[in-house]
Amino acid sequence: MQKRGLSSVVSRAVKGECKTWRPAVPVLVVIVLVSVVFAEIPEKRRIAELIRHDQLPAAEQQLWGVLGTHPDEVWALELMGELRARQKRNAEAVALFHRVLELDPSGLEAQRRLGALYQSEGNAAEAARAQEAIQQSVPGDRDANLALATLYEQTGKYQESVAAVERIPVPSRPTSLLPLLADDFFQLQQPEKIPSLISQVLRLPPAKLGTALDFVAVLLHNGYVQDASKLMQKLMPTTRPAKRGAAYLHVLARVREAEGRKPEARQLLAEALRLQPKSFDILFDCARVAAEENRWKDSVELLKRANEVKPDDPAVLMKLAVEYAQIGELERARLASRRLYDLEPDNPDAQYVYGRILQDTQRFQEVLDPLARKMVAARPDDPHALFLLGMVDYDEGKEAESRQQLTHSLQLDPKNNDTRYYLAMLDERDGNFDEARSGLEEVVKTDPNHAGAQQELGVIRLRQGDVAGARTALEIALKLRPDIPQTHYQLGLVYARLGMTDQAKTQTVAYEQLHQALNDKLKREIYPQSADTKSAQQ
Repeated sequence: MQKRGLSSVVSRAVKGECKTWRPAVPVLVVIVLVSVVFAEIPEKRRIAELIRHDQLPAAEQQLWGVLGTHPDEVWALELMGELRARQKRNAEAVALFHRVLELDPSGLEAQRRLGALYQSEGNAAEAARAQEAIQQSVPGDRDANLALATLYEQTGKYQESVAAVERIPVPSRPTSLLPLLADDFFQLQQPEKIPSLISQVLRLPPAKLGTALDFVAVLLHNGYVQDASKLMQKLMPTTRPAKRGAAYLHVLARVREAEGRKPEARQLLAEALRLQPKSFDILFDCARVAAEENRWKDSVELLKRANEVKPDDPAVLMKLAVEYAQIGELERARLASRRLYDLEPDNPDAQYVYGRILQDTQRFQEVLDPLARKMVAARPDDPHALFLLGMVDYDEGKEAESRQQLTHSLQLDPKNNDTRYYLAMLDERDGNFDEARSGLEEVVKTDPNHAGAQQELGVIRLRQGDVAGARTALEIALKLRPDIPQTHYQLGLVYARLGMTDQAKTQTVAYEQLHQALNDKLKREIYPQSADTKSAQQ
């Protein structure tokens, strides 16, 4: 008897040749399930395409249509998570991917997307956990091991980073791992493994110049200046600088700076910035060089441009806050430091800068008092927290409490000249002028650009009859902060003592003008309506 397949039987039944034949129930179930699956695939692909092309409202509407009838449909939940991630609604995306993993614990794609989300938020620990889950299921998963190598290196797990790289077969390893491996080996005190990596860098094609430059940066960071210089020469030994590109010029500038060839480094940086005026890294480095040369206004302008390219970067906000204060733009310094503090409230440096600027702008107590006390309660041996609380108590006139906090802070951080400055100010309040003078002289010895210390040192020296010493300190203070009325007043007294009548009058006039301007500003802030009315009448 000739055997017939299911397709031939079905075909004959459709044609009416087997009128009495009926398919078995299991066959019907298989046909139904296959039809459902094939119907589902085009729908999933269609929605995925909408998301890929950023047609998010249409994709979301269709996904809600699926989830309305099938709330636990894994593929729909996963696509909704991807959609939420594209909308920057990360918390919802994370929740959706976790739900997918509850329904399908083996879902590698959901784990991968979770890891990417956590990594984009800077949550390296959770990102690593997600990638580790993939690696445990599929030990040789290239993408998971690649992500883990980076995450482990970022969190200081250098041996684990190397192990993750070694799980990737050599032919499949991207060349971008060479700088990462170099940093791992340096951190593990294994510099003997670097030469083999350098050999691989030298064999990279020109298209991988960026990787080679990253490798040079790692050498520089770890103090291998000579090796970095030699590698740069071998990367492009004959090409003229103008033809080498901004990235190459930027790294070469860093090498020349490390070699002590600063004029050449400045020229290379300027050329790199001309070629790539919106490069965050080049702008940031140019700002650093300007600040080191005391070109504060140039540095601020460069930092503002860097902030436009990469808004709210903490390193930029920190420098902006400090350098705005350096050029006397205290309100802008306050805004930058407040933004930094909002972004990183647990960063001691952010707390410190914010606290200093709050005091300079007369907004110290209203914000910092409860904050400083909470900080010290949580971290009783943190020098930054103790310093801030000492400043609060100082401003409130609680001299004993302030001295206690500042003394403890200085014991923990002996290099903090601001702490030493405020302790000297407390000595001055108590009439201990010799101790105050000694403390201030110690401050200006290590930090001659400390304007407050120079001014107070001049005042104390004048009080003690050291007119020449007072003149030296006050003239330095005036150069550093010409906007402080009291400095002009004290320097006028010094010039009067020395018989320098014209100079004394000049300083007195400057004092009166600045003092009046400050009084007018204060009146406008306290009585804004009356000030506006007066201006309108004029």
